[in-house]
Amino acid sequence: MDGEDKQKEILISWKEIADYLDCKVRSCQRWEKEAGLPVRRYSNSSKSRVFAYKEEISNWLENKTLNEKKNTAKYFYFLIPIIGFVLIYMAFIFPHSPSQPHDFRIDGSDLVTLNQKNKEIWRYDTGIKGLNDEEYYRNHFQVKRLSKAIHYKKLPLIIIRDIDNNGIKEVLFAQSPIDNNFGKHRLFCFNSKGKIIWEFNPGREIKFGKKQYSSEYKITGIYVVDMFEDNSPEIIVISYNIDMFPTQFSVLNNKGELLREYWNSGRIIDYYFYDLDNDQKKEIILTGCNNEYGKGCLLVLDPDFISGGSPQTGYYKSTELKQNIEKYYILLPAIDFGAISINRDPLGNIQIIDEKLISATSMSGIYFEFDFNFKLKEIRFSDKFEILYNEAYQKGITKDKFSVKTMSELKTKLFPEILYYNGKDWSSTPLSAKTKKN
Repeated sequence: MDGEDKQKEILISWKEIADYLDCKVRSCQRWEKEAGLPVRRYSNSSKSRVFAYKEEISNWLENKTLNEKKNTAKYFYFLIPIIGFVLIYMAFIFPHSPSQPHDFRIDGSDLVTLNQKNKEIWRYDTGIKGLNDEEYYRNHFQVKRLSKAIHYKKLPLIIIRDIDNNGIKEVLFAQSPIDNNFGKHRLFCFNSKGKIIWEFNPGREIKFGKKQYSSEYKITGIYVVDMFEDNSPEIIVISYNIDMFPTQFSVLNNKGELLREYWNSGRIIDYYFYDLDNDQKKEIILTGCNNEYGKGCLLVLDPDFISGGSPQTGYYKSTELKQNIEKYYILLPAIDFGAISINRDPLGNIQIIDEKLISATSMSGIYFEFDFNFKLKEIRFSDKFEILYNEAYQKGITKDKFSVKTMSELKTKLFPEILYYNGKDWSSTPLSAKTKKN
């Protein structure tokens, strides 16, 4: 190598060394002291001019990078057992630790929470001597359950679940006395140690027609659902006035604050949450009955526009509530065939079939199947319904237009009786009601 080539392999100042390493001069000076950066001097004085060989600098940089990778790998391997323990703890030990609620029992007026080993964690005295018993709450625990009336589901009144995504389970408990004279219906949220985090009192004073209804409401169901897929679940509360028809559908956040409410002039019996239009938000599908029209009903709410009340007139209408809020409000025919008729024949059980059909079943056993635009696709009858209807027909007690001999004829009669609220009136055309903001 001649003299000119050697000069090219030498860096003759801090600036050239820094430029070669693509860093600042101060970094190079620090690396010389702390990491052995091979910098040379023309004399022993620290103030002497510096120089360095590119080959030595490159070798130093390569060794430094290799050592950092080894140290990172050692650190990672050191962390593996710790990470594994944490994951196992979070997945198995922590959720089932002695302080985590897992089950319950009712002891007189007390709610008693149990861990996975069936050991008592804490108890809460409701002070209600007439509190519904454990069998009642067992039939209303965690999930919806079919009742003896097969087309009707018992909704949850007690749910043990982590509702704020912190890894610790809370207990949602709808206090339910056997008789309204024993105490009020309220929803409590307890932390894992039995402390009341918040409580919610359902209902409120509200006027329908000329009548002012009291604030005494009975909770018939609760549910936890992440409607907006934002990892922050909402709590649903369904409750109805203890004396008359107003039913409140409430949406709370996980702090127990009332976000929105919707009112139906008749019972709400079942619910389903499903993203019908693929907009990443779950529509709310509700079934029940409408007392004014004496029929079962099916309605759909947009989660962003939950407010107001069902489309009503006169005695069943509240001037305090906006109307025309629903995406759909549908009335289903009620068949009057004598003593075996079910009053208003409300819709009960609702489900999604094959991710393309909405099936809603009346209490009498009529299955109505809609597509996601709520066009009626099919009507089917349960065995029980057919037996009862045929008996009524043979006795001559079926009435009006529904008095037909065969099920196929009855189906033909029922199709045009499906009525949709179009924002102003009722129509047999499957149109959505106009959605308005609050």
